[in-house]
Amino acid sequence: MSNEEQTEPVMDGAGEATNHEKLSGLIEQVNHDHGGEGAAAMADHLRDRMDETGVEPEDDGDVED
Repeated sequence: MSNEEQTEPVMDGAGEATNHEKLSGLIEQVNHDHGGEGAAAMADHLRDRMDETGVEPEDDGDVED
């Protein structure tokens, strides 16, 4: 595995995408690339990709009792 940061390719429309759309795209990408590694590994990869791309986390969702 390379330590180089991925900057290309950029999907069409990515520059105009909202933070929510970018985050959804990262989740889809990480699921595709690392889905078989388990939730903890996927979360680590997602945090790494968010840092690399500048995508912000969303507010926590509502919790049901």
